[in-house]
Amino acid sequence: MLQIAVESDASITPEDEVGAHCEEKEQPQPHPDVDGGWAFVVLAAMFAAFFINSGLLSTAGLYYVQLLDYFGKDRAYTSWTGSLMNSFFMLAGPLSAHCMHMCGTQTSMRIGSIIMTVGLYVSAYTPSLELMFFTYGIVVACGMNFVYTGQISALNLYFNKYQYIATSLSMVGVGMGVVLVNMWTDYNIEKYGWRMSLIWNAGLSLQLYVFGSLIYPLRWPQEPGVDKYPSSPHVSNRQYSLSTGNILFSAVREVSVSTLKMAPEASCASIFANVPDTLVESWNAFKDICFWLISTAFFFAMLSTTSIFIIYKDFVVSKGLGEHYTIMLIGLGFGDVTGRLSMGIAHSNKFFNPVWSYCAALFLTGVVLLCHVFINSTPSLHIFGTLYGMTYGAQNVLVAIAPLKLFGKDRLVVVFGYLLVWGGIGALIGAPIAGSIVDKTGDYGGVLGLALACHTVGAALMMLCALIDGKSRQGS
Repeated sequence: MLQIAVESDASITPEDEVGAHCEEKEQPQPHPDVDGGWAFVVLAAMFAAFFINSGLLSTAGLYYVQLLDYFGKDRAYTSWTGSLMNSFFMLAGPLSAHCMHMCGTQTSMRIGSIIMTVGLYVSAYTPSLELMFFTYGIVVACGMNFVYTGQISALNLYFNKYQYIATSLSMVGVGMGVVLVNMWTDYNIEKYGWRMSLIWNAGLSLQLYVFGSLIYPLRWPQEPGVDKYPSSPHVSNRQYSLSTGNILFSAVREVSVSTLKMAPEASCASIFANVPDTLVESWNAFKDICFWLISTAFFFAMLSTTSIFIIYKDFVVSKGLGEHYTIMLIGLGFGDVTGRLSMGIAHSNKFFNPVWSYCAALFLTGVVLLCHVFINSTPSLHIFGTLYGMTYGAQNVLVAIAPLKLFGKDRLVVVFGYLLVWGGIGALIGAPIAGSIVDKTGDYGGVLGLALACHTVGAALMMLCALIDGKSRQGS
């Protein structure tokens, strides 16, 4: 799962508002709920949201095995369920960003929770695999994206000084969700069947509505002579405007008043608000060779890793170790947390170049996946599962940091948006390709070899990108 928490500059724009009679301060006092107070409630809520959202996304592999048996289709065709889910989890980004711009973070997460709940509940009664492609692969994934975008925005909204620490702590929920939600789902499948387990998961996804409701919009303090805070300590009727990049936020938008900065996820709405400027930025990105190198590298990375995640349980079953799959996920989950946290901490030091690190992480992920051919016992399953979690977690952090190093904050929003589109395309076709290879060969060796090839190509492209970037910096 991709995470990014980079801020873009913003400033107060003087604008006459009806009913606003007092002067705006150039540097307002920090809001009491930023880096303290209600922010810790939001941190706990976002930890739980990462836990549920990432956990439900990772259960696609469990349902893949069930759908293979129930509908009797081949692996390549059945794998479109998980492939569509992983793809639309990224491709729905522009839609969720537009919703957040129009409705705010709180409403965006509520909408996402409802979409997920309806999609999972309807999927429990789908009579055909084709309808499952839509209800589970597309509808549920779009809801997940709405929630995910809200999670990142909420952390950027409520944290300034402790933003990166808060993001790291909340992301621990990703690894724990992969472990515990998979165990929960596997238990429900065994006891109640896969259809009833979808209903249980629908109820779990509805809890995201509660966690999203805890993200109260932050407002400017009221004018002198009026109570500093209204009945809700998080809401005010004070009018203000905030310019972030190319977009103007009005009084109905939430803003971190301590820093006057908004996260790029919220700024992505500028694509809809100011098309000409965005087209210019897009054209400038398209002319940069490093943009095409990192985009293609990310395409190959997502083509490989998402396909492996979808067919992972089927692979473990083919090794005769299916009963150990859920336990193996514990190691994979903790490995994922370790990889994410270690990369985040390491790259707070300028000694590390995230472009070169992403190159190394891609290659190591490919090597670890190829080593899965040597799995023939429970210990080897746990070892390679944990190593895969570590390299995959590191890879996800670095793909968010590397574009910042290459393109800077000003171009990051547009570049990262297009990266997600390329990643979504890779995720869309990866699992069907892997399923087709297994159907034709009856073995997973070809899939693991493809994983190494994809990651090696991605690593080579990132190496070239790092060399070009280093030469251009020397020239300037």
